[in-house]
Amino acid sequence: MNVKSQVEKYEPDYLIYHNYTQAFADVMSLAQKYPDYIQTLDKYKSGSGLSQLVIRITNFSNPFLENNVKILMAYGEHAREFFPIESMFYFLNNLTQGLEKTINCLNESFSKWVLNRFDIYIIALTNPDGKDYIEKSKNYCWRGNAKGIDINRNFDWNFGDIGSSKDPNDGEYRGPSAFSEPETEVFRELSRLVNFDGFFSFHSGIRHIYIPFADSKSKHSKSKRNHRVPHNKNRIIELSRQMARASPLRLFQFGLAHKLNGYNADGTSFDYMAGVAKVPFSLAIEMWGHDNHVGNSCFDEFNPESEKLEEELVLVHPLYVEFLTYLDRWKKDILNLEETSDAKLRRSIVDLEQGEQPFEDLTESPSKKTGALHEDLLMYMLLLLLLAVVIVIIGLKYICGNSRKKRVISLKSLSSTFLLLRSL
Repeated sequence: MNVKSQVEKYEPDYLIYHNYTQAFADVMSLAQKYPDYIQTLDKYKSGSGLSQLVIRITNFSNPFLENNVKILMAYGEHAREFFPIESMFYFLNNLTQGLEKTINCLNESFSKWVLNRFDIYIIALTNPDGKDYIEKSKNYCWRGNAKGIDINRNFDWNFGDIGSSKDPNDGEYRGPSAFSEPETEVFRELSRLVNFDGFFSFHSGIRHIYIPFADSKSKHSKSKRNHRVPHNKNRIIELSRQMARASPLRLFQFGLAHKLNGYNADGTSFDYMAGVAKVPFSLAIEMWGHDNHVGNSCFDEFNPESEKLEEELVLVHPLYVEFLTYLDRWKKDILNLEETSDAKLRRSIVDLEQGEQPFEDLTESPSKKTGALHEDLLMYMLLLLLLAVVIVIIGLKYICGNSRKKRVISLKSLSSTFLLLRSL
C-alpha cells in the first residue's frame, strides 16, 4: 500500500478541521468547563510523548454509576482519517450544549440521558504522532504513527498473519510485535480496568459497519469448528442494522468484516476487543467515503471538503444516538435479568439453609407459633395411624393368598403380563 505524498484535489482548512493543537485545546477546555461530567486521563501518550486525549464522560455524582452502560470509543487510529475526529467533536458539542440550555429542551434531555445512563471513555487521538506528521509534511496519504506502523494492525489478535505487512515501507506495516507501540497500550489497559459493554473504532473511506472478525484466519477458515464469529452475533447484527438505517440520506452497508471487505485485516482493535477483551458489542465503523473517488489523491478519499464538513457531520450523528439507545435498552434488560436471577437465588438459599424461616415467619407472635406447633403434632399422629392401617391390610392379603390353592400360571399368560407392564 502506497503511503507516499500525492497531489491532492483539496486540503483541510484548519479554521474548520482540527489540527492537533486545536484538538488538544478544545478537549481541555471542555474538561475545565464541565469538571462534574468530563475528566481527562493524562497518562496515555504517544511514542513521542503527545497526549492521546483520553477522556471519560459521565455524571460522576450519579450514585448508580456502576450500572451505567460502559462504552469505549476510539478515533484517529489512521492519521489520514480526519472526519471521525470531527464527528467526535460534533457529538461532544451536542452533549455539552444541553448543559447550557433551559430545562426540558431537546438538548438538555439528550445531555441528561447520556450523562446519567452512560459511562463513556473516548480516545480522541489514538495516533497523535501520525497526525502531527501529516500536518508538517502535508502527506495526506500517511496512516501510521511516526515510525510508519499501522496502529490498527498492532493488536494481539491473529497478529503477524497475511492481513498485515512486515515491510516498514508498507502502509499496513504491523510493527515488530503485538502491542509494541505505546499508542495501542491504552486499549489493553482500559479493557482490563473497565468491563466495557461496547467498543467502537471509527474510521473513514467508505460507509461500512464491520462486525468481527476481520482477520485472515476467520476469513479463510472452511471448518465450522474454526469459523469464528461473535457469540452474540445476532444481537450485533441487529444493532448494526439499526445503525445502518439511522440516517436515510447516508445509508450504510453492514456485515461480518471478513465477508464485507475485500481484504484481510489482522491485528485490529475491534477484533481484539471482541476476541480477547470479550466486549459484548465491538464494531468498526467507516463513517464517510467519496462516492466516486478516482486517482491517487488521499484527503478527498477519506474526508469531505471543509465547506461540506458540517453537513456531513449532521447526517452521521444519528449513528451515535442509535447505538446509545440500543445499548441502553440492552443493559436495562441485562440488569433486570440479573435482578430476577439474584432474587430467585436468594430465595433458594433461604429455603435451603437450616433453621431459617421466611421474613414473615420471623415476626410471628408466640401464641401463633404455639398453635402451629400443635397443628404439626396432630398431622404427624394422623400419618402414623394411616401407615399402621396400610401395614395391617397388606398382612391380611398375604395370609389369605397363601391359604389358597396354588394356581398354575402358563408361560403364555406370564408373557402377556410382562408385555402389559412394559407398556405402562
